Amino acid sequence: MKKGKIGINTKQKKEELMRYLERIRDEGGNAVVDVNLGEGDTLYDPLSLKGDKDLDGAIYDYIEAQTNVIPAAIPLRVRFHGNIPEEEQEEIKKIMDRHYVMKSFDISWDLVANFRKMLFLIIFGAVMLSAYLYFAISGNNAFWTEILSIIGSFSLWEAADALLLERPGLRREYRNNEQLLQEKIEFVPLPPEGR
Repeated sequence: MKKGKIGINTKQKKEELMRYLERIRDEGGNAVVDVNLGEGDTLYDPLSLKGDKDLDGAIYDYIEAQTNVIPAAIPLRVRFHGNIPEEEQEEIKKIMDRHYVMKSFDISWDLVANFRKMLFLIIFGAVMLSAYLYFAISGNNAFWTEILSIIGSFSLWEAADALLLERPGLRREYRNNEQLLQEKIEFVPLPPEGR
């Protein structure tokens, strides 16, 4: 009976996700994320300097939270609602581009580190298991033979973890970041008060 409820809940969640995707897509097939900047009081990170200004982290967090469930194949359109001068709009586009390019480098480095870790663990595990087989066949020192077996097995297990669990997550993060890097950014002025 519990199994049936889980299936229904999963089906309902999928249907809800499909309704959400339909609701946020525009006529061009883009997923649209609306961000309310208000009067721009908290637009920039207070810790960033004028030459290297960055947007407030809450803006990136909001965009990423809204787009997290959107498949990477669907193009994004981010609309900032606020009275932002035109020259500042171009600066915001450059800041966002720089942010996602830097994040792309970070994820790429994580993928390289993951590959190196995986390769090292495979080689190390194979060497340990080869030593284990040699000592197991020669019949010398059963205690150290078992230790080599455990170390080799653990190394190969960790390599499989890096390949099957960590790497797909990093690839998904990279695709999501590429989606954000290619997003279209628009600015929508706020209507004057009293109208």
